[in-house]
Amino acid sequence: MSDQNTPQVGFGCPPAKHRFKKGQSGNRKGRPKKKHDIYTLLQRVLKRKVRMKGAERQMQISEALIRKLRELALSGDRRAIDLQRRILEEAGQIRLLNVIRKRKKEWS
Repeated sequence: MSDQNTPQVGFGCPPAKHRFKKGQSGNRKGRPKKKHDIYTLLQRVLKRKVRMKGAERQMQISEALIRKLRELALSGDRRAIDLQRRILEEAGQIRLLNVIRKRKKEWS
């Protein structure tokens, strides 16, 4: 027969020397940080705020780039016009894909 003073060891009750010490968690290094892909990095950079020359307010870098592209297209730069057209087409396709996904969820 076992003595009443000896601690019980078994499932859910490990030996005392293998238990967590007071004040320490079981995962000292913590969860590893997620490695960011290029899309996440690009989104983070484009959301930063900048101040354009002659402008009083700050705007996101993505907005500043689109405004500059619009200025170049309006001044007659052929490459800027083509790039702006392509961006608008792709943005429309992305919007269309989002609508399709939303409708599929509604139908399911």
